[in-house]
Amino acid sequence: MTKKLLKRVAKKRWEFLKQDTDGILHVQGVSVKDIAKKYGTPLYIMDEEKIRQRVRNFVTSFTYPNLRVQYACKVNSNLEILRIMREEGLELDASSVGEIILGLLADFRPDQITFTNLYKTEQDIYFAARIGVQAITADSLEELDKIISVGNRIKQTIKVFLRFNPLIELGKYSTKNQQYGITADEAKKAISKAVKSEYVELVGLHFHGSYIFNPQVYKIAAKFLQKLAKYAKEKGAQIKYIDLGGGFPSEEMKGYFDTQDMGKDLSNYIVNLFTKSNMPLPILIFEPGKSLVMNSGMGLMEVISKKWHQRKTTLITNGSTYGFVPDIMAYKENKDILPATKMNKRRNERVRITGCTCDEIDVIDKNTWMPKMESGDILMIMDIGAYNQVIASNFNNLRRASMILVKEDGTTKLIRRRDRYSEMFAPELDVLKVADPKELAELYKIFRVNLDKVWRGNTNGKENGKKGKKHKS
Repeated sequence: MTKKLLKRVAKKRWEFLKQDTDGILHVQGVSVKDIAKKYGTPLYIMDEEKIRQRVRNFVTSFTYPNLRVQYACKVNSNLEILRIMREEGLELDASSVGEIILGLLADFRPDQITFTNLYKTEQDIYFAARIGVQAITADSLEELDKIISVGNRIKQTIKVFLRFNPLIELGKYSTKNQQYGITADEAKKAISKAVKSEYVELVGLHFHGSYIFNPQVYKIAAKFLQKLAKYAKEKGAQIKYIDLGGGFPSEEMKGYFDTQDMGKDLSNYIVNLFTKSNMPLPILIFEPGKSLVMNSGMGLMEVISKKWHQRKTTLITNGSTYGFVPDIMAYKENKDILPATKMNKRRNERVRITGCTCDEIDVIDKNTWMPKMESGDILMIMDIGAYNQVIASNFNNLRRASMILVKEDGTTKLIRRRDRYSEMFAPELDVLKVADPKELAELYKIFRVNLDKVWRGNTNGKENGKKGKKHKS
């Protein structure tokens, strides 16, 4: 039998979590002990209902008559997550050719994908143009020249967005030190160059916000882009799209605002901007990413040892900041960590929680309170559904974690398996030819023996097809 989390640990955004009478956490009714037993740890867990809920909340926030929401897949590009976004009616914001390919594999149409980043080779531009993406975003005058060159060579019109940096300053927020976009003083030059180019069709203007905590930033950016759209019209280009980017905070972040509280006001503001200037309303694009998936993701880690050190208990886990939760190392911010198998116990021990890699900076939490945890206990780290898996590395040549999706009805689905050594080493083995493929296969065969079954006598003591004596546990 499950019940709501205790008030002292519960957060409104974790509505999918409950605990049973034994103090075991449940995700959509599924025990984390059962999940860990089935899939192993460390393990990413994504809650499907939460993702869909956040997407629908975002889309319904805006009353703008012609809105397109493009998921910034850089934050979590798992194919199953992309499928959910497509089913919810979203388009795709891709930051690389690889992400374009993932989008196509997830059944997005090419014209539902925009290609936006700071650096594109001529080959990247050629690929995106031939595939027929919705638009390619030029981030600089140099990149615009490159797009023009490719268009001239292949004699194909390429639809282009121009990305600008309006040099916004609002309180502590500023874009002055951001590397994104064509500077404001070169904006008209870029527009004129695009309009004059035979094989470039200027269709959109773009702003990259990045970690915005004041919705007024979007109004400032919209006004800046509206003025440039008017200039483009005077030069003979009809701007069809205004893209205000992403930057929306997720629920655990300081300065979080719900788009339901600002969507209608911003929609009306943009409508008035263009109506008063006698300009047709453009299609309005937003590119949310972390705000859609961050709070739907969590991670299971197992305590592998416990040490008393410097007047504090250190819990060492089989997760790490390098290979599991790099967000902690990148942003120097703690995440909520729950004692997933001891939710009923009082947190009466001050602990440091570390990862398992051979590096002293692999610290997941320097100072937190936990019940008395032991080797084999499970911890759950919350709000890690964005960036963590895609940034995670194979430091120490450890295999990156698996990922599962939990549905509203409690069913689970493996959506990314754990890495294989053959994949991790392939870039070197392919060129150096230092190992026989059979040698790696034999090593892998030994490694994959299920010791739990062998040692506990669950398989007649068989190992690698050979009969052996049962071992007592």
